[in-house]
Amino acid sequence: MNRAFGSRHFRPRPILYCLALPCFVLLCSLGLWQLQRLAWKNDLLAAQIAREATPPRNITAAAVLADLSDFTGVRLSGDLDLSRSIGFFGRTANGRQGRDFYAPLTLADQQIVWIKLGWRQTDPDINAGTQAGLLSGTLPDGQVYQGGWRGNPRFYPGNQPERDLWAVAEPAALSAHVGLDPEQTLAQLVELTQPLMASGGFVPTPTGSELRNPHLSYAVQWFSFAALLALFVALLSFPRRPEKEPTP
Repeated sequence: MNRAFGSRHFRPRPILYCLALPCFVLLCSLGLWQLQRLAWKNDLLAAQIAREATPPRNITAAAVLADLSDFTGVRLSGDLDLSRSIGFFGRTANGRQGRDFYAPLTLADQQIVWIKLGWRQTDPDINAGTQAGLLSGTLPDGQVYQGGWRGNPRFYPGNQPERDLWAVAEPAALSAHVGLDPEQTLAQLVELTQPLMASGGFVPTPTGSELRNPHLSYAVQWFSFAALLALFVALLSFPRRPEKEPTP
């Protein structure tokens, strides 16, 4: 070991240090940031587990619903107007073409909540007569969801109501399109997590509440890069001594 260390000598490399130090600080900062996100995500997961363990809340008025957070389980009562349902961009499920459908529900206080019914095949022979009528009573279990667009802002698709093309769940815009009062429309959506048996054909497609928590591995990755950079600089700072040629 001593022999190996003795074969090296220190050789300062100021330009290398000036370049490597900011990179080292950046890599360590990224690692610390991932540790902060790890703590934040753990808190979210704990809150989600506690929320999922709570039975769905029976909701009849908007005031209670407006204060609930995403993925809170609810069971709404009111009048669901299927004749005003709106289908979003089509997508394929098990080789069949269909759309996600939303419909307005009027609560006891006359406030409007848009309900995501789920996916339904768009075959006209199957869907004939299933999109009309008013259902009154208690809906199956659902979950609160804020709606809107949560994807990449650069790829925000927007809505084209005049062409019946919808991609973003905006409750006020949905109400205005079907002749309901946007001022009486709640910003929250409710996504059914159980099938709406009365209408038939709808398959619940609630937004996934699963939270990925890879931040510990990301932190290890950034700190590993920082360690490799430090090792690389150390090796260049302590090059091997040139071997002396044997004297004749």
